[in-house]
Formats: sequence, C-alpha cells, structure tokens
Amino acid sequence: MSTAPGDNDSPDRNPLTPNEAPKPTFEPGVAPEVPDSGAAHPSDSGPPTGEAADTREAEAEAAAVTAAPHAPAASGVFSTETFGIVGLVLLAVTLFSGQLLEILTSMLLVGGQPIGADQITQIRTQIMLGGAVALLTVVVSALALVLADARTRPWGRWVSAAALITGLLFVAVAAVSYLLIPEAAPMMPPVME
Repeated sequence: MSTAPGDNDSPDRNPLTPNEAPKPTFEPGVAPEVPDSGAAHPSDSGPPTGEAADTREAEAEAAAVTAAPHAPAASGVFSTETFGIVGLVLLAVTLFSGQLLEILTSMLLVGGQPIGADQITQIRTQIMLGGAVALLTVVVSALALVLADARTRPWGRWVSAAALITGLLFVAVAAVSYLLIPEAAPMMPPVME
C-alpha cells in the first residue's frame, strides 16, 4: 500500500471538501433534516437564541410527532369496549344465576321420567329466560366484534370474544335442556273416600 498523495483519491475513499455538504439520507418514519440557511446549529458555539431556538423546537416537535407511533384515540360510548363490557355483565347474570346448568343437571338425572305439568311449565319458563339472556349476550358480543376497528383496544376484543363463545355455550345448554324436558305425568283422578 502506497502513501503517496495521489493514491488517496480512490473511489471508495472520497473525503468531502470543506464547502461540500453531505447528502441527506431518508429513513421511513423519520422526518428528514432540512438544512438551515443562516440559522444557528447546535454544533455552533452557545445555545440557539430567539427565533432560531423557536424554529428548532418546532422542528423537533414535528419530528417527534412524525416518528412516534400513533396511539389509539378514545373509541367513544358506542364502541367495542362498551358492548364487550355489556356482554360480560349479561354473561355474569347467566352464569351466577345458575339456572341453566341446574336445569340441565336435573333433566339428565330425571332421565325421561314423567313429571307434573305445573313443574314442566315452570322449567320451560326458566329455560326460556336463561336462554334469552344468553342469546342477548351473544348478540351484544357479536355487535362488539363487528364494531372493532384499528382504534379498538385489545382487551375489548378479548372480552367480546370470550363473552360470545361462552354465551353460545349457554345457548346450547338451554337448547339441550329444553329438548330433555320429559312428558307430563298423567293427572290422577282424585281418590273418593
């Protein structure tokens, strides 16, 4: 390797002359630097003052806004999060009332043996009410998922999906319980003494 002055002019080693400015490079998501004409730079001696300082602050804020990822804005009252919470409350009503699971267990234990007609009416009413609340849970949770967009928080989707799946299971429990209701026992004539 030679150290002669003419050997340093290779194409891969091209030093910049003092009057030549470097070419700007552009990166995605980062605001490009705009060369100032006559404005004070941070490399100059002393901090920028007056109008130059205000210009620098404005450029820094604009670059920060451009480079920062956009945070989701508030979704509003009728949003996925709202309907997800409503679906969760309706699911809690179905779950903590315990009617559907209790009735399903009773119908499985009865095993098709006839029961009284008044009991059948009461059982059908309980199944219909529990199933209606479970179906309402499914509808509200499905609406929440339909309303989901880019601003929806992840927990809103999770709550809605969980309430939808569990609500569908309770609707299935209600349907099976209704199908397992046995026939009414024949009315016995009163015994005459």
